[in-house]
Amino acid sequence: MTMADILLHKISQKELEDWFREVLKEELRTFFLKDKKSDDRLLTRTEVASMLHVSLPSLHKYTLNGTIKAVRIGNSVRYKMEAVEHAMQNIQSIKHQRR
Repeated sequence: MTMADILLHKISQKELEDWFREVLKEELRTFFLKDKKSDDRLLTRTEVASMLHVSLPSLHKYTLNGTIKAVRIGNSVRYKMEAVEHAMQNIQSIKHQRR
């Protein structure tokens, strides 16, 4: 019999369930926070235009009119993944209105 076996026999089922629930909550919180942080990456104009299925001039127009928010880093323009996902919905609705 190992030390872990002895400890498990001395706690009630309720205590074990509560402990497991807390551990699971913390792991899920950590997982989703980590996943959320990965959305903070910056994308180039070419990557964003490809994702949105638009040309670079159209992307520039969407940036100027505020449909998608850009971040300037020196002379380069980058887009946050979160802003791109939000703009995907708006741009698709704009495209469908023209038809």
